[in-house]
Amino acid sequence: MTHEPTSTVRARRLRERRSRGVVMVAPVEIGAGGVALLVDNGLLKQHQAGDRHAVGEACLEALQQWAEGHGARSVDKVRGSDDD
Repeated sequence: MTHEPTSTVRARRLRERRSRGVVMVAPVEIGAGGVALLVDNGLLKQHQAGDRHAVGEACLEALQQWAEGHGARSVDKVRGSDDD
């Protein structure tokens, strides 16, 4: 079994991402509040909350909806502005 240098693997992944139109890859922390927003907005099922891949896909869908002008429907929960 041959081992490829890590830089070769990283370069291949970068080329694959660029071919799919990915502009940037960035680590993002999603806490309980973010997961709750994804669930409340129907982008994630409650039983998927511990599935990193499902949460990542839901975040991508949320970004896509945001880009199209559709924001979260649970804004008051996020801001806590029920008293305002």
